[in-house]
Amino acid sequence: SSAAAFDGPKCLIPAAANRSASPPASGLSGPITTKSMRVSRAITINAPADTVLNYLNDMREWPRWNALLKNKELTEVQSERDLFSSAEMKIRIIASDTLGLIQSQWERNNQAPILSGINTTSVANATIVQWYFDFRVKWYPWEKFGSIVFDKELGPIMEISLDQLKKIAE
Repeated sequence: SSAAAFDGPKCLIPAAANRSASPPASGLSGPITTKSMRVSRAITINAPADTVLNYLNDMREWPRWNALLKNKELTEVQSERDLFSSAEMKIRIIASDTLGLIQSQWERNNQAPILSGINTTSVANATIVQWYFDFRVKWYPWEKFGSIVFDKELGPIMEISLDQLKKIAE
């Protein structure tokens, strides 16, 4: 499968990311030797953490800020506190804690799940929000180099989403 298979927000998450999710590789490793790749974006929101977490801990709020869920091609959309589902994909909050870490699992039909996380950090009257996706890549050179496409395609959508979160939380 080709890493360039991601064709924009309608695809929701890169099709080439059909791998098992795992935490990033530890130690010092370059882009050629690493077994995973993380796409990450962060923003500072001028609002207390409790306000921001209200939008992050409840999947019913995610379509308000998350551009990946505003896709008109999603059908049969349903939201519960810990689950967003459509005919095309499911997102489940699999863990959250009182320190501001929320982990979710994203699944497209017939593909392996992808782990995503959101970390929040309170600083004075502001909240730093870091959102990431972890992709496992195999040793094939085209997968290593193709993983760079994940950042180029998914990163801007994450930035739009975080900007929207900032607008509604402030």
